[in-house]
Amino acid sequence: MELIVEVTSDEPTHPLSKLLTIPLGLDVWEANANRLVVRAGEPQIDRITKMGYRIRQIVPVEKHISTFAADDAQKGYHSAASLEEGMRQLAETRPDLCALHEIGRSVEGRPIWGLQIGERNGDRRKLLFMGCHHAREWTAVEVPFLLARDLIENADTPDMSRRLTQAEIWVVPMVNPDGHEFSRTDDRLWRKNRRRNADGSIGVDPNRNYGYMWGILDVPTSSHVPSDETYVGPRAFSEPETRAVRDLVSTRKFDGLITYHSFSQLVLYPWGYTAEEIKDPVDRATHSDLARGMSECICAVHGKIYTPQPSSKLYPTAGDTTDWTYGEYGISSFTIELRPKTVEEGGFILPASEIRPAWEENRAAALHLIDRMLQAPADAAAAV
Repeated sequence: MELIVEVTSDEPTHPLSKLLTIPLGLDVWEANANRLVVRAGEPQIDRITKMGYRIRQIVPVEKHISTFAADDAQKGYHSAASLEEGMRQLAETRPDLCALHEIGRSVEGRPIWGLQIGERNGDRRKLLFMGCHHAREWTAVEVPFLLARDLIENADTPDMSRRLTQAEIWVVPMVNPDGHEFSRTDDRLWRKNRRRNADGSIGVDPNRNYGYMWGILDVPTSSHVPSDETYVGPRAFSEPETRAVRDLVSTRKFDGLITYHSFSQLVLYPWGYTAEEIKDPVDRATHSDLARGMSECICAVHGKIYTPQPSSKLYPTAGDTTDWTYGEYGISSFTIELRPKTVEEGGFILPASEIRPAWEENRAAALHLIDRMLQAPADAAAAV
Protein backbone atom coordinates (compact mmCIF):
# COMPACT_ATOMS: atom_id res chain seq x y z
CA MET A 1 0.00 0.00 0.00
CA GLU A 2 1.20 3.50 -0.82
CA LEU A 3 0.85 6.11 1.88
CA ILE A 4 1.27 9.85 2.21
CA VAL A 5 3.29 10.41 5.38
CA GLU A 6 4.89 13.22 7.33
CA VAL A 7 8.53 12.74 8.28
CA THR A 8 10.00 14.73 11.18
CA SER A 9 13.12 14.64 13.33
CA ASP A 10 14.49 16.49 16.35
CA GLU A 11 17.84 14.72 16.23
CA PRO A 12 20.81 16.73 14.87
CA THR A 13 22.25 13.47 13.56
CA HIS A 14 19.09 12.88 11.51
CA PRO A 15 18.37 16.11 9.64
CA LEU A 16 15.47 15.99 7.21
CA SER A 17 17.78 17.22 4.47
CA LYS A 18 19.67 13.91 4.68
CA LEU A 19 16.64 12.09 3.26
CA LEU A 20 16.90 14.29 0.16
CA THR A 21 20.33 12.80 -0.57
CA ILE A 22 19.58 9.08 -0.13
CA PRO A 23 18.23 7.06 -3.09
CA LEU A 24 15.02 5.82 -1.49
CA GLY A 25 12.72 6.37 -4.47
CA LEU A 26 10.52 8.79 -2.52
CA ASP A 27 7.98 11.07 -4.16
CA VAL A 28 8.59 14.33 -2.25
CA TRP A 29 5.45 16.47 -1.91
CA GLU A 30 6.50 19.01 0.70
CA ALA A 31 9.89 19.99 2.04
CA ASN A 32 10.71 22.53 4.71
CA ALA A 33 12.71 22.80 7.90
CA ASN A 34 9.96 21.25 10.02
CA ARG A 35 8.68 18.36 7.95
CA LEU A 36 8.89 16.34 4.79
CA VAL A 37 5.74 15.00 3.21
CA VAL A 38 6.35 12.06 0.91
CA ARG A 39 4.42 9.41 -0.97
CA ALA A 40 6.03 6.05 -0.30
CA GLY A 41 5.41 2.34 -0.02
CA GLU A 42 5.48 0.49 3.28
CA PRO A 43 9.03 -0.93 2.76
CA GLN A 44 10.37 2.60 2.18
CA ILE A 45 8.56 3.87 5.25
CA ASP A 46 9.96 1.02 7.36
CA ARG A 47 13.47 1.91 6.23
CA ILE A 48 13.01 5.58 7.12
CA THR A 49 11.71 4.60 10.55
CA LYS A 50 14.72 2.34 11.16
CA MET A 51 16.99 5.25 10.23
CA GLY A 52 15.65 7.11 13.27
CA TYR A 53 13.02 9.40 11.76
CA ARG A 54 9.51 9.86 13.08
CA ILE A 55 6.67 8.93 10.73
CA ARG A 56 3.08 10.12 10.93
CA GLN A 57 0.63 8.69 8.46
CA ILE A 58 -1.45 11.40 6.85
CA VAL A 59 -3.59 9.32 4.54
CA PRO A 60 -3.41 6.32 2.20
CA VAL A 61 -2.91 7.46 -1.37
CA GLU A 62 -6.15 5.91 -2.58
CA LYS A 63 -8.16 7.65 0.11
CA HIS A 64 -6.49 10.98 -0.70
CA ILE A 65 -7.46 10.59 -4.35
CA SER A 66 -11.03 9.57 -3.57
CA THR A 67 -11.41 12.48 -1.14
CA PHE A 68 -10.24 15.22 -3.47
CA ALA A 69 -10.67 13.75 -6.97
CA ALA A 70 -14.41 13.15 -6.96
CA ASP A 71 -16.21 12.21 -10.17
CA ASP A 72 -16.91 15.84 -11.07
CA ALA A 73 -13.38 17.06 -10.19
CA GLN A 74 -12.37 17.26 -13.86
CA LYS A 75 -15.20 19.58 -14.84
CA GLY A 76 -13.35 22.77 -14.01
CA TYR A 77 -10.12 21.74 -15.75
CA HIS A 78 -9.00 21.51 -19.34
CA SER A 79 -8.10 18.40 -21.27
CA ALA A 80 -5.48 18.71 -24.01
CA ALA A 81 -8.27 18.87 -26.59
CA SER A 82 -10.38 21.46 -24.79
CA LEU A 83 -7.30 23.58 -24.13
CA GLU A 84 -6.49 23.59 -27.85
CA GLU A 85 -10.07 24.58 -28.61
CA GLY A 86 -9.94 27.39 -26.05
CA MET A 87 -6.66 28.73 -27.39
CA ARG A 88 -7.95 28.62 -30.97
CA GLN A 89 -11.00 30.61 -29.91
CA LEU A 90 -8.83 33.23 -28.25
CA ALA A 91 -6.66 33.55 -31.36
CA GLU A 92 -9.71 33.84 -33.61
CA THR A 93 -11.25 36.50 -31.38
CA ARG A 94 -8.34 38.89 -31.94
CA PRO A 95 -6.32 37.85 -34.99
CA ASP A 96 -4.90 41.38 -35.07
CA LEU A 97 -3.41 40.83 -31.65
CA CYS A 98 -2.50 37.18 -31.28
CA ALA A 99 -1.47 34.07 -33.18
CA LEU A 100 -1.53 30.39 -32.23
CA HIS A 101 1.65 28.38 -32.84
CA GLU A 102 2.47 24.71 -32.55
CA ILE A 103 5.87 24.91 -30.90
CA GLY A 104 6.49 21.16 -30.94
CA ARG A 105 5.00 17.71 -30.45
CA SER A 106 5.04 15.38 -27.46
CA VAL A 107 6.34 11.81 -27.24
CA GLU A 108 2.91 10.52 -28.29
CA GLY A 109 2.53 13.12 -31.02
CA ARG A 110 0.25 15.65 -29.33
CA PRO A 111 0.80 19.28 -30.32
CA ILE A 112 2.24 21.70 -27.77
CA TRP A 113 0.55 25.05 -28.27
CA GLY A 114 1.85 28.55 -27.67
CA LEU A 115 -0.20 31.71 -27.97
CA GLN A 116 1.72 34.79 -29.09
CA ILE A 117 0.02 37.97 -27.86
CA GLY A 118 0.81 41.64 -28.45
CA GLU A 119 3.04 43.57 -30.79
CA ARG A 120 5.09 41.30 -33.02
CA ASN A 121 8.12 43.49 -33.41
CA GLY A 122 11.73 42.49 -32.98
CA ASP A 123 12.61 45.23 -30.50
CA ARG A 124 9.69 44.66 -28.12
CA ARG A 125 10.17 43.18 -24.66
CA LYS A 126 9.30 39.49 -24.65
CA LEU A 127 7.88 37.43 -21.81
CA LEU A 128 6.98 33.76 -21.52
CA PHE A 129 4.43 32.11 -19.22
CA MET A 130 4.34 28.30 -19.14
CA GLY A 131 2.44 25.60 -17.28
CA CYS A 132 2.16 21.86 -16.75
CA HIS A 133 5.64 20.47 -17.00
CA HIS A 134 4.29 18.00 -14.45
CA ALA A 135 1.17 16.10 -15.45
CA ARG A 136 -0.67 16.04 -12.13
CA GLU A 137 -0.40 19.80 -11.59
CA TRP A 138 -3.66 20.73 -13.29
CA THR A 139 -3.90 24.21 -11.81
CA ALA A 140 -0.66 25.03 -13.59
CA VAL A 141 -2.59 24.75 -16.88
CA GLU A 142 -5.43 26.99 -15.81
CA VAL A 143 -3.46 29.96 -14.48
CA PRO A 144 -1.48 30.67 -17.69
CA PHE A 145 -4.56 29.99 -19.85
CA LEU A 146 -6.59 32.49 -17.83
CA LEU A 147 -3.72 34.96 -18.17
CA ALA A 148 -3.90 34.64 -21.96
CA ARG A 149 -7.66 35.12 -21.88
CA ASP A 150 -7.36 38.15 -19.62
CA LEU A 151 -4.74 39.79 -21.84
CA ILE A 152 -6.93 39.37 -24.90
CA GLU A 153 -10.31 40.21 -23.39
CA ASN A 154 -8.95 43.37 -21.77
CA ALA A 155 -6.62 44.34 -24.61
CA ASP A 156 -8.43 47.60 -25.32
CA THR A 157 -8.31 48.95 -21.77
CA PRO A 158 -5.66 51.66 -21.33
CA ASP A 159 -3.34 49.66 -19.07
CA MET A 160 -3.50 46.44 -21.06
CA SER A 161 -3.21 48.25 -24.38
CA ARG A 162 -0.03 49.90 -23.11
CA ARG A 163 1.41 46.53 -22.10
CA LEU A 164 0.56 44.82 -25.37
CA THR A 165 1.86 47.69 -27.46
CA GLN A 166 5.23 47.46 -25.75
CA ALA A 167 5.51 43.72 -25.18
CA GLU A 168 5.25 40.38 -26.95
CA ILE A 169 3.85 37.80 -24.55
CA TRP A 170 3.87 34.06 -25.14
CA VAL A 171 1.68 31.67 -23.17
CA VAL A 172 2.27 27.89 -23.27
CA PRO A 173 -0.18 26.39 -20.76
CA MET A 174 0.52 22.67 -21.28
CA VAL A 175 4.13 21.64 -21.89
CA ASN A 176 3.40 17.97 -21.06
CA PRO A 177 0.12 17.03 -22.80
CA ASP A 178 0.74 13.25 -22.79
CA GLY A 179 1.34 13.10 -19.07
CA HIS A 180 -1.58 15.41 -18.41
CA GLU A 181 -3.96 13.18 -20.36
CA PHE A 182 -2.67 10.10 -18.56
CA SER A 183 -3.31 11.81 -15.23
CA ARG A 184 -6.91 12.41 -16.36
CA THR A 185 -7.63 8.88 -17.52
CA ASP A 186 -5.37 6.47 -15.63
CA ASP A 187 -3.31 7.84 -12.74
CA ARG A 188 -4.31 11.14 -11.14
CA LEU A 189 -0.87 11.51 -9.52
CA TRP A 190 1.20 10.84 -12.66
CA ARG A 191 4.08 13.35 -12.87
CA LYS A 192 6.35 12.59 -15.84
CA ASN A 193 5.91 12.47 -19.61
CA ARG A 194 5.16 9.16 -21.36
CA ARG A 195 8.58 8.15 -22.69
CA ARG A 196 9.20 4.39 -22.58
CA ASN A 197 12.54 3.93 -20.89
CA ALA A 198 15.12 1.24 -21.64
CA ASP A 199 14.31 -0.66 -18.44
CA GLY A 200 10.61 -0.83 -19.27
CA SER A 201 9.55 1.95 -16.92
CA ILE A 202 7.68 4.99 -18.23
CA GLY A 203 8.49 8.64 -18.15
CA VAL A 204 11.08 11.38 -17.88
CA ASP A 205 10.58 14.41 -15.65
CA PRO A 206 10.56 17.32 -18.12
CA ASN A 207 11.61 19.74 -15.40
CA ARG A 208 14.86 17.84 -14.89
CA ASN A 209 15.70 17.49 -18.59
CA TYR A 210 16.93 20.98 -19.49
CA GLY A 211 20.54 21.46 -20.50
CA TYR A 212 22.05 23.74 -17.86
CA MET A 213 23.82 21.64 -15.20
CA TRP A 214 21.79 18.66 -16.37
CA GLY A 215 22.55 15.44 -14.53
CA ILE A 216 25.11 16.78 -12.05
CA LEU A 217 22.98 15.63 -9.10
CA ASP A 218 21.82 12.10 -8.32
CA VAL A 219 19.42 12.56 -5.44
CA PRO A 220 15.74 11.67 -4.87
CA THR A 221 14.63 15.04 -6.24
CA SER A 222 16.82 14.80 -9.34
CA SER A 223 17.28 11.11 -10.02
CA HIS A 224 19.11 8.96 -12.57
CA VAL A 225 16.86 5.97 -11.83
CA PRO A 226 14.34 5.68 -14.70
CA SER A 227 11.47 4.48 -12.52
CA ASP A 228 11.78 7.43 -10.12
CA GLU A 229 9.40 10.37 -10.29
CA THR A 230 12.23 12.83 -10.94
CA TYR A 231 14.14 10.83 -13.57
CA VAL A 232 16.35 13.28 -15.47
CA GLY A 233 16.34 11.31 -18.74
CA PRO A 234 19.19 9.67 -20.63
CA ARG A 235 20.64 13.02 -21.74
CA ALA A 236 19.86 16.72 -21.70
CA PHE A 237 16.95 17.64 -24.00
CA SER A 238 16.24 13.99 -24.73
CA GLU A 239 12.52 14.77 -24.64
CA PRO A 240 10.52 16.46 -27.42
CA GLU A 241 8.63 18.52 -24.85
CA THR A 242 11.79 20.19 -23.52
CA ARG A 243 13.19 20.57 -27.03
CA ALA A 244 10.03 22.47 -27.98
CA VAL A 245 10.63 24.93 -25.14
CA ARG A 246 14.35 25.08 -25.97
CA ASP A 247 13.65 26.02 -29.57
CA LEU A 248 11.09 28.66 -28.63
CA VAL A 249 13.36 30.29 -26.05
CA SER A 250 16.43 30.22 -28.28
CA THR A 251 14.61 31.98 -31.12
CA ARG A 252 12.53 34.53 -29.17
CA LYS A 253 15.16 35.66 -26.64
CA PHE A 254 12.76 36.37 -23.77
CA ASP A 255 13.45 38.98 -21.11
CA GLY A 256 11.41 37.35 -18.34
CA LEU A 257 9.40 34.22 -17.64
CA ILE A 258 7.26 32.41 -15.13
CA THR A 259 6.74 28.67 -15.18
CA TYR A 260 3.79 27.51 -13.08
CA HIS A 261 3.76 24.44 -10.87
CA SER A 262 1.88 23.20 -7.83
CA PHE A 263 1.84 23.02 -4.91
CA SER A 264 3.32 24.86 -1.84
CA GLN A 265 2.69 28.58 -2.45
CA LEU A 266 6.24 29.64 -3.30
CA VAL A 267 7.93 32.10 -5.66
CA LEU A 268 11.21 30.43 -6.62
CA TYR A 269 14.23 31.67 -8.56
CA PRO A 270 17.70 30.28 -9.42
CA TRP A 271 19.56 28.38 -8.36
CA GLY A 272 18.14 24.91 -7.93
CA TYR A 273 21.30 22.91 -8.60
CA THR A 274 23.34 24.58 -5.84
CA ALA A 275 22.72 26.30 -2.53
CA GLU A 276 25.06 29.10 -3.63
CA GLU A 277 23.41 32.38 -4.56
CA ILE A 278 23.47 33.98 -8.00
CA LYS A 279 26.97 35.45 -8.22
CA ASP A 280 26.20 38.63 -10.12
CA PRO A 281 25.06 41.11 -7.43
CA VAL A 282 22.67 42.96 -9.74
CA ASP A 283 21.02 39.78 -10.98
CA ARG A 284 20.86 38.41 -7.44
CA ALA A 285 19.22 41.55 -6.09
CA THR A 286 16.75 41.90 -8.94
CA HIS A 287 15.62 38.26 -8.79
CA SER A 288 15.10 38.58 -5.04
CA ASP A 289 13.31 41.90 -5.44
CA LEU A 290 11.02 40.65 -8.19
CA ALA A 291 10.18 37.48 -6.26
CA ARG A 292 9.37 39.51 -3.17
CA GLY A 293 7.30 41.97 -5.22
CA MET A 294 5.28 39.19 -6.83
CA SER A 295 4.71 37.58 -3.43
CA GLU A 296 3.39 40.89 -2.07
CA CYS A 297 1.10 41.33 -5.08
CA ILE A 298 -0.31 37.84 -4.55
CA CYS A 299 -0.90 38.40 -0.83
CA ALA A 300 -2.73 41.67 -1.48
CA VAL A 301 -5.49 39.89 -3.44
CA HIS A 302 -6.74 37.12 -1.11
CA GLY A 303 -4.23 37.16 1.73
CA LYS A 304 -2.41 34.00 0.62
CA ILE A 305 1.29 33.94 1.49
CA TYR A 306 3.62 32.73 -1.26
CA THR A 307 7.16 32.57 0.13
CA PRO A 308 9.92 34.00 -2.12
CA GLN A 309 13.16 32.00 -2.03
CA PRO A 310 15.86 30.38 -4.18
CA SER A 311 14.74 27.04 -5.61
CA SER A 312 17.41 25.10 -3.72
CA LYS A 313 15.80 26.07 -0.41
CA LEU A 314 12.86 23.86 -1.37
CA TYR A 315 15.08 20.97 -2.44
CA PRO A 316 17.99 20.41 -4.86
CA THR A 317 17.23 20.07 -8.58
CA ALA A 318 19.44 19.92 -11.64
CA GLY A 319 18.26 20.50 -15.19
CA ASP A 320 15.19 22.51 -14.29
CA THR A 321 13.60 25.19 -16.45
CA THR A 322 14.63 28.35 -14.64
CA ASP A 323 18.23 27.32 -13.99
CA TRP A 324 18.51 26.78 -17.74
CA THR A 325 16.75 29.95 -18.90
CA TYR A 326 18.74 32.11 -16.49
CA GLY A 327 22.02 30.18 -16.68
CA GLU A 328 22.04 29.94 -20.49
CA TYR A 329 20.32 33.19 -21.50
CA GLY A 330 20.31 35.49 -18.47
CA ILE A 331 16.51 35.63 -18.48
CA SER A 332 14.81 36.77 -15.27
CA SER A 333 13.26 33.42 -14.43
CA PHE A 334 10.74 32.31 -11.82
CA THR A 335 8.85 29.21 -10.78
CA ILE A 336 5.57 29.87 -9.00
CA GLU A 337 4.27 26.98 -6.93
CA LEU A 338 0.51 27.56 -6.78
CA ARG A 339 -2.14 26.73 -4.19
CA PRO A 340 -2.56 24.93 -1.87
CA LYS A 341 0.01 25.20 0.89
CA THR A 342 -0.24 21.63 2.19
CA VAL A 343 -1.30 18.12 1.27
CA GLU A 344 -4.09 18.33 3.84
CA GLU A 345 -5.69 20.99 1.62
CA GLY A 346 -5.56 18.70 -1.41
CA GLY A 347 -1.95 18.89 -2.51
CA PHE A 348 -1.80 18.32 -6.25
CA ILE A 349 -5.57 17.83 -6.40
CA LEU A 350 -6.84 21.37 -5.98
CA PRO A 351 -10.64 21.62 -5.90
CA ALA A 352 -11.98 23.34 -9.01
CA SER A 353 -13.55 26.01 -6.81
CA GLU A 354 -10.00 27.20 -6.06
CA ILE A 355 -9.03 27.84 -9.68
CA ARG A 356 -10.53 31.31 -9.84
CA PRO A 357 -8.95 32.72 -6.66
CA ALA A 358 -5.61 31.11 -7.55
CA TRP A 359 -5.78 32.85 -10.90
CA GLU A 360 -6.82 36.20 -9.41
CA GLU A 361 -3.86 36.37 -7.05
CA ASN A 362 -1.41 35.21 -9.71
CA ARG A 363 -2.77 37.68 -12.26
CA ALA A 364 -1.41 40.39 -9.99
CA ALA A 365 2.03 38.74 -9.93
CA ALA A 366 2.14 38.25 -13.70
CA LEU A 367 1.23 41.87 -14.38
CA HIS A 368 3.84 42.97 -11.86
CA LEU A 369 6.53 41.07 -13.76
CA ILE A 370 5.32 42.43 -17.11
CA ASP A 371 5.32 46.00 -15.85
CA ARG A 372 8.77 45.68 -14.30
CA MET A 373 10.15 44.32 -17.57
CA LEU A 374 8.68 47.25 -19.45
CA GLN A 375 10.19 49.72 -17.00
CA ALA A 376 13.70 48.30 -17.28
CA PRO A 377 16.34 50.00 -19.42
CA ALA A 378 16.81 48.27 -22.76
CA ASP A 379 20.25 46.90 -21.84
CA ALA A 380 19.07 45.61 -18.46
CA ALA A 381 15.80 43.86 -19.30
CA ALA A 382 17.19 40.39 -18.75
CA ALA A 383 18.31 41.32 -15.26
CA VAL A 384 15.22 43.11 -13.97
